[in-house]
Amino acid sequence: MIVQCPSCSKRYRVEDKHFQGQARIQFKCPSCQSIITAEKAGVSPEPPPSTQKLQRINATSSGQGVPDAHLLQMPDGKRISLAVLQGPDQGAIFQVTKPVIVIGRADADVELNDPEVSRRHAQVEVKGNAIILRDLKSTNGTYLNEQHVVASNIENNTEFRVGSTTLMLIVTENPG
Repeated sequence: MIVQCPSCSKRYRVEDKHFQGQARIQFKCPSCQSIITAEKAGVSPEPPPSTQKLQRINATSSGQGVPDAHLLQMPDGKRISLAVLQGPDQGAIFQVTKPVIVIGRADADVELNDPEVSRRHAQVEVKGNAIILRDLKSTNGTYLNEQHVVASNIENNTEFRVGSTTLMLIVTENPG
């Protein structure tokens, strides 16, 4: 998961192993020494404030915003993933653990090693059972069925392309 410092806005990756059996951890930002709180995904229905801020930044920093942002929420009993079918990261699977994730080459929730992918290329917005793929004014565009899209609803097993990377949205029942 990615968390953001509430003071200096630097972002840090927190792996499950850092929680060591705890639902919540706190640590000092290496840059400004502010306290950052992270909660393990799936443990709390409400994400920590630093993650909420990150979601707002992801949703609005492209200038596009998120229409009906108040509807953003993960679906009950479902697990959402993005699988890389083709491209430099082929075989990678990324869990979607929050309602807005950014796909890009850097400074993104799903970072792809594809030089044709913009730094912040596209985002996936989850509004319950509805999932929207939105291009973030990327240089090379976002494609669904080889048609350029600005925003489009996508469903389970939908394939889409960013740069030279083809991804598939996978929605499964959450075991347990």
